[in-house]
Order: sequence, then structure tokens, then C-alpha cells
Amino acid sequence: MQNILPPGQDQARTRWGTHESGAAFDKKKKSSLSEQAQEFLAQQSFCVITGLGTDQEIHGWLAMERPGFARVLDQHTCLIELNHSTDYTPMRAALHTCQSAGKPAHLGVIFINHASHERLCVQGEARLVPAGPLLLFPILRREQKLRILLHVRQAFFHCSKYIRTRIAGLTAASPAVSTQDRRPLQHLGKSQHGLTEEIAAFIRQQVLCFLCTVDHDGHGAVNHRGGKPGFLVPFLPDAMAPGGFILLPDYVGNGAFEAIGNILETHQAALLIPNYAAQVALCVAGFADVIEVSSLPMALRQQCIGAKRILVLRVRHVEMQGGHWSATLAYEQERAQAFFTRNRPALACPR
Repeated sequence: MQNILPPGQDQARTRWGTHESGAAFDKKKKSSLSEQAQEFLAQQSFCVITGLGTDQEIHGWLAMERPGFARVLDQHTCLIELNHSTDYTPMRAALHTCQSAGKPAHLGVIFINHASHERLCVQGEARLVPAGPLLLFPILRREQKLRILLHVRQAFFHCSKYIRTRIAGLTAASPAVSTQDRRPLQHLGKSQHGLTEEIAAFIRQQVLCFLCTVDHDGHGAVNHRGGKPGFLVPFLPDAMAPGGFILLPDYVGNGAFEAIGNILETHQAALLIPNYAAQVALCVAGFADVIEVSSLPMALRQQCIGAKRILVLRVRHVEMQGGHWSATLAYEQERAQAFFTRNRPALACPR
């Protein structure tokens, strides 16, 4: 592991006085997958992946699969197999471009179990692995798995106390999906450059998101964020923000400032915002900055009560993702129900 603190994290810890707590969290970071991490990975059925696309802008993807889709080959390497490869075409293109140019591709991945509150982050260098002999037949290529070999640079568990436990459609039964929830489905597979009233309404309803960032070396990171409906505050496009913008309150955490440090370095970020009940996820990416709560108008401060700072995302790219999630969601609900029956959610941080 590197002993020198990345410049963005150093700047953030100095600005908000968290060098001591940040250093304590840094001790959790390993350059390999511990036995606990390996056991955790074997049970997971989904993850969020982030990295730079062919446009050199950050992207986030929600991968909903089956248990065992992420396999540990050894303590330094894991294999991620994504079945519905056409859902991840941009990721495949980005990895292929890097390999063709002989450059390293970097991915950040987060695996999360809402029932037990555990979150495992894995970051490293990635490359595509051929799926097998069927690649010789072009007509069958679209059916192939996307296989990614990830060489671990660092892996660590986040503290579990900031996790929302019951998520509709994921760990709890799905309510009836309203017409309003279904309206974003018309945007599936389409890209646009700004928020619409429909997309903004979708954002206001959600209770969690994944903050995807990248440092100046291209290393991707994914961090979980959550709150009550309305914790994400979207604004429609105007003359000052042609694509619109989103406010994401940032609260007291572990003081490491991985995501904020990356934003201070590169001013890039993406929000991956899932709605499991509707089986869609919105990815919104663009220029990012960090501002003080005191710089907001009073009316906006009321929407960010308790926040220590605000992340501002000026939107440049919007994409709605969806897929074949029913089997994954059924597995997660069954697993959550078994956990709730056996245990009370743990509050301690994994070591």
C-alpha cells in the first residue's frame, strides 16, 4: 500500500480536520483480499462498477447477476463474469480500448449487503478475458459473458452504521410500481445531455445512490450514499447549467474523504441511482465540485439539514440502465429475510 496520501484526500482532511480519523480508516485498506472479503464476495449477487469510458469521462454501471458471478482466483485477483454483456457495452469498449493501446484500465467496485450493513470496496487494474471458443463465431458474440479479471490494488470494508437496511425491491417486497415509476423506462438504453422534469422527479423519489469518482491516476472508487426521499436535490437546465445540476449533501463519515478527495483532484463524478422495484438505474455524470453549506441560499440549506458540505454535480451525461434483475432481487429478498429472522443488523465495523 502507498504511504503517501493522495493529494485530494490530504487537501480534504486538512480542510475539515480529519487527519486522525482518516488515518485510522486507512489502516483497514489492504492490498489483497482477506479471508473475510473472500467469503463475503462468494455470497454477493450484484455490485456497482465505475471507471473511465472511451470518452475519458467517468461512468457507473449496476451489475445484477447471480451469487458466484464474482469469483476469487487468489488473494490478489478476482474474476467478474457479467452475463448480459450487451448491458455493459460501454464498459467493454473502454476496457478493449485500453488493452489495444497497451494502457492499464482501472475499475472501482462496491459489493453491498443492505441486510447485514456490510460494504466491500475493491479497486484495481482490469482487463478483459476471452469468454471461450464461441468468440470464434461473430453471430453469437452478443450472447457472450463479459469477463473481467481484476488485479486488486486495494480492498477494504466500509463502516456499516451508515447503511439503510430495508430497500424496496431489494431487501423488502416491492410495492406496486406506479405509472410515474415506469415512465423513466422509455429512456432505457438512451443517452442525453441534461435533466428533464421526468428524470428530476425520479431522482427526488430515491433513497440511495452510489457516488462514482476517479483520481488523477484514473483509479475509480465507488461510495454509497443514502437518505430519505428528497435527499438528492436536482435542478433543471438553465443558462448557468445547460445540463442542470444535482446537490448531494455530505454528512459526517470516517474522515478518509476518498470520494471528496478524488473530486478535488479531477472535478469528475457520476451518480448511479437505482430503483430496484422498477428494475432501473439512472447514471448521471458531469463536472463536480464541493462547496460549504453556508454558501447555499437559506431555502436550500433547509433541504440539507445536518450536512457538513455539499457535492454539486453539473450534469453532462444522463443514461437510464435496466436489465434482467428478477432472479437477483428474489435472491436478495430471500437472503435478507433469513438474516432478519436470525439476527439484528450488526453495528460494528468489519475489521
